[in-house]
Amino acid sequence: MKKQLSSLDLHFLVKELKILEDSRIDKIYQAEKEIITFSFYKSNSGKKLLKINIGKCMHLVEGKEEFGETLGFGMFLRKHLDGVFLSEISQLEPERIIKFDFKIKEEIKTLYVELFGKGNMILCNENNVILNALEHHDFRERSIKPKLKYTYPIMNYNLFRLEEKDLNSIFNNSKKESVVISLATELGLGGLYSEEVCLLSNIDKNTIPKNTNENQIKSILTSIKKIINHKIEAKVVLDNDKVIDFVPFDFEFYSDKKYEKKEFPTFNEAVSYFYSQFIGEKETEYDKKLQSLQRIAEQQKSAIEEMRKEEKEFREKGELIYHNYQLIKEVLDELNKASKKYSWKEIKEKLKNHKTIKEINEKDRKVLVEI
Repeated sequence: MKKQLSSLDLHFLVKELKILEDSRIDKIYQAEKEIITFSFYKSNSGKKLLKINIGKCMHLVEGKEEFGETLGFGMFLRKHLDGVFLSEISQLEPERIIKFDFKIKEEIKTLYVELFGKGNMILCNENNVILNALEHHDFRERSIKPKLKYTYPIMNYNLFRLEEKDLNSIFNNSKKESVVISLATELGLGGLYSEEVCLLSNIDKNTIPKNTNENQIKSILTSIKKIINHKIEAKVVLDNDKVIDFVPFDFEFYSDKKYEKKEFPTFNEAVSYFYSQFIGEKETEYDKKLQSLQRIAEQQKSAIEEMRKEEKEFREKGELIYHNYQLIKEVLDELNKASKKYSWKEIKEKLKNHKTIKEINEKDRKVLVEI
């Protein structure tokens, strides 16, 4: 079973979820911790239910489900969002994060739904400061807690804004053993879409990334853009009458006659039908292990990005010091001479209006220099 939506799945879902914009939140339900359902109402359109299974999927559902007593976070959301209008829904491309902007008089509140790793739902004020979250976390690169600014890990490349030079850079620097794995993990296409790109590009998916040529890179880029811009013709895929997948349109990957296709008017309906087949299905040890590995991969990706930022910052500081070495040396020599005659308190007073030395901490003997 496909456990989590990919970035491209969300791209097609959000296109259809735009119909929720300008709707008013009628009710919020949370009978289970991981499942939160929003009831939207719009004049002349009636009610629509958006079901969000944190960390797995989200889609519109028919209004026939039974809702039990709402849990604490659901009650918190009711307090802040009941009766307010959804002004915009969007994807934070290329991430698996959906952003809901709600307008409350002159104020904007934003709800972020993270569908990667274990998943999360975070409500922020108009300054993007967290009011509350379903899960509070302390990661190396970010913290999800009330009163902190909301931040999220960002992929190095945006597959929706991809250029030839970007794809060339990914493949040249890739250590993956095949193009299909590089596309799936380093670009974030996911397994199925990466397989489809290779088929559309007529390239051997096992090609080593560094061995791709200019024509192959152009062909891959064209295929990615073709998928992104494809018209939605939603289908659920069956193998021997067993539901195995959903796709936004016919895929070459499922062109074999052994696969049957069930058509749906919308991608949301296809996704909803797919997941409805597995209600009550127990999570296997394999599924739990897979989710654990996915969480680790997401954390490692974030940690790498943070290290890259730190590396860039330290390199810039090092270069700045190198180019101003003589000035810094003169300042240090001047301070060393002065410290033999005066106290640090006296030095601080004498250098109060110095053009380069901006601050002196006499207690720790630290000097702030502007260069």
